[in-house]
Amino acid sequence: MSFHIEWERLAGQAYDMLGKDAQAAIALALVRTARQGITDDAQPGQGGQWTLRAGDHIIVFTENEFDLYLVAIEPA
Repeated sequence: MSFHIEWERLAGQAYDMLGKDAQAAIALALVRTARQGITDDAQPGQGGQWTLRAGDHIIVFTENEFDLYLVAIEPA
């Protein structure tokens, strides 16, 4: 199985500014979502967006089959 994760520019910048532990939690949440699909702990939002807690942060993403598009990273 292969999947693709694309980062919105501002989400990528936010990720780069985080510490290693926060980055690891976000990366783990994205890989788990890509491999297992959207889990019960993800909350649906407007316009097909989903929110998911990843450690001390919330990630906002959309999905299409095996593709994830990371829209934002926000403090929880």
